[in-house]
Amino acid sequence: MWLALAALAARTLLPVSHAAPACDVKALTTALVDAGPNQTGAAFAALAACDPAAANKAAPDAFKKILAGESGDAAALVAIGIGAQEPVRAWVNTQEPDDRSRTISKLGEKCATAGVPAFFLDTTKLLGPKFWSERWYRGLDDCREPAVQELLRTRIADTSGDRALYRGVLEVYARNLGAGAIPALEAAVTAEKDGEISAMLIDSYADAARVGREGGADADAVKLAVASINKVAPLLPEKGVDQARTTLLALGAEADSDRLAGIRFKNVLQPAGGLLYGAFTVESATCKKGDARVVLHHAVINEAGRTWPNQVGERIGPTVAENFDLDLATSCKGTGTNETTTSPALKDAAAYQAWVDEAIKEFQKKNPTIKAKIVAEDPLAL
Repeated sequence: MWLALAALAARTLLPVSHAAPACDVKALTTALVDAGPNQTGAAFAALAACDPAAANKAAPDAFKKILAGESGDAAALVAIGIGAQEPVRAWVNTQEPDDRSRTISKLGEKCATAGVPAFFLDTTKLLGPKFWSERWYRGLDDCREPAVQELLRTRIADTSGDRALYRGVLEVYARNLGAGAIPALEAAVTAEKDGEISAMLIDSYADAARVGREGGADADAVKLAVASINKVAPLLPEKGVDQARTTLLALGAEADSDRLAGIRFKNVLQPAGGLLYGAFTVESATCKKGDARVVLHHAVINEAGRTWPNQVGERIGPTVAENFDLDLATSCKGTGTNETTTSPALKDAAAYQAWVDEAIKEFQKKNPTIKAKIVAEDPLAL
């Protein structure tokens, strides 16, 4: 494999006018020594195609000149294929962070190439914690060697330390295993009590399902992810449920996402299993004779546990318009506006009344000269 790569790199990247005689080791070695930074990668690949041992010996000096980029990536793969790992590792570590990240990703994309998985695994042993802090693990998205997958699995089992790093490794793990990551994610999130870690684990379900990746989501993985999130949702801390809502939306499961409202606000769940909200509508009118009038309408909203607080206002709008008597402007032949606000999920009727009283108090504080009529409307259903 590496010989084919080396030959291809040499043909593609070495200018024909400067090509050395076929497999003349001395000439190819001289060409490598004399090559400038832009040509060194191709010259190294040409020597490797002719004599791997000579290229291995020349690699340390060659990689001191090789520039980051397509030619350097090709040369790095050739070097790894002939066992010259250390010069490549040293070369990557001398690059600027952006170039280093790009190079690591490019090497990871070729993880099926002989020697690349071993290169990454050996790098973990040699660099220790720097393998993670310098983001070498980002090259493992597509590196599906069992030993690599075990490395990632072991790393995500440790939730201590830098949480941004943990999230990054978790993302790579989920992307690497795809649908195969979901059972492990489910087991981890079931046992996890920390809300932030729970949210990270739930977020990674979308990575396992390939959401947002080239080629689109994996339909089978999406089904598994949705089923698993629905299964673990009752066990999640609040942050985990909040993230589950977002992740289910990303997976295209809007109805499942809505149903989590009853779980998220289980501390105020009503005896019948739904949620209690309130609607407060300020009906204002400027009448024909110029006088201002205001009616404050309020009503209980009985909801089935499928609507989150930030969805209530939009969803209740048509019901308010249909059920509230909002004809103030018409009755006084003027113009007017109606503005509805809704409450958070409320525990009971007393909490509802306290919310209404506060809304009335705030209106009167902002509009001390207006004497508003207050109307308690019939309960609404959502």
